[in-house]
Amino acid sequence: MLTDATATFSVSASGAGLTYQWKKNGTAIAGATAATYVTPAAGYADSAALYTVVVSNADGNAVSAPARLDLTLSANQQAFEDLILGPVGGSYEFVWNLNYSGLQTSGTNYAWSDFAVQVQSPLTHGPQTASPTAPVNMASTLAFMTGTPLRILKNGAILVVPTTQSSSTASYVGSDVRIDYLAADNATVAWSQIRTDYTTVLLAGVLAGSSNDYAHFYNSFFSNPAILKPASTYLAGASYIKYSATARGDRYNAFDCAAATTDANITPCRTGTTLTVALSAGLTSVSDATTYVLADGVVSTVGGVPVWVANVARPQSSTLSWTPQYRIYFQLNGDVYTGSIIKDGAVLGGSYYVSNPAAATVIDRLTFLPFQIRMNKAARDSIAAALNI
Repeated sequence: MLTDATATFSVSASGAGLTYQWKKNGTAIAGATAATYVTPAAGYADSAALYTVVVSNADGNAVSAPARLDLTLSANQQAFEDLILGPVGGSYEFVWNLNYSGLQTSGTNYAWSDFAVQVQSPLTHGPQTASPTAPVNMASTLAFMTGTPLRILKNGAILVVPTTQSSSTASYVGSDVRIDYLAADNATVAWSQIRTDYTTVLLAGVLAGSSNDYAHFYNSFFSNPAILKPASTYLAGASYIKYSATARGDRYNAFDCAAATTDANITPCRTGTTLTVALSAGLTSVSDATTYVLADGVVSTVGGVPVWVANVARPQSSTLSWTPQYRIYFQLNGDVYTGSIIKDGAVLGGSYYVSNPAAATVIDRLTFLPFQIRMNKAARDSIAAALNI
């Protein structure tokens, strides 16, 4: 049975005045006194539990043979474990900024990879934390660079999720995989996603013949002929997984409004004022090309913090993502800050590719992808060996 499912046990007995008492691992279950017992939703702690029932009447007692509760992996969870579980597995990803065509510039363009592994299955051992290794620079001619850490407004505080070596915890929800991304303390959950629709795809032959999904996801690697050595081929066993991810719970991203920072001390849009006063005057987002006023959204209290959320999603030209995001402003410690909300259940886009390079606008040139990809070591090493930069 799958995680979160219920199991039904029943017994057939004959005789007068029968009573029943079900037990789990030898301990009586309160209220389980009928011929049939339905378990609560099962979790990892219930794996391999033994259930028995004692049937009694005036003539004595009879104890049933034990029945074992076994949890099973769904197809999604099996694909996830096939990729990430050690000692031979591991989940790899690329982080890159490479030009669609032409040469690359050190200090602007970069390409690096990281790797995470889990030792045990969440099915029987509960939530498992994976901490990625230090990133590996894949391009010897380009300086290693990282982006700005993700900052999240949660429970009245700003949490920092590091750009590299950020930890996450995997657990199972029904047939799906839940991933909780941890803040810099490696303990506090900053935000969560649900992953489903896993597909494992083998990679073989020349890199130039990769599937459209893979080539589009890692677009610049394949669109720019100067990046990969011609006729390079995949190593034996190369593969990737493709999956869908949705936000679990509302995620409140926090941004700098002025000078760029990398810690929890993001810069405010207004100081010494309130959310209502600031938005009554209007707050301009350069990236959204919009001046937001109070009537353009709704104010509510989130984790003790007043938060204004725009009614209309930010333009895709500012987010460059499949995922709809809504501009937010929030009041914290007497100042007003900005950010965006990704709402519960939103599909989390993973990448984009240049589908119409001659189009007049950025949005018309790009196609945004609604799925995610991770690869195994053989796939990662195949690309790394083929790099020509």
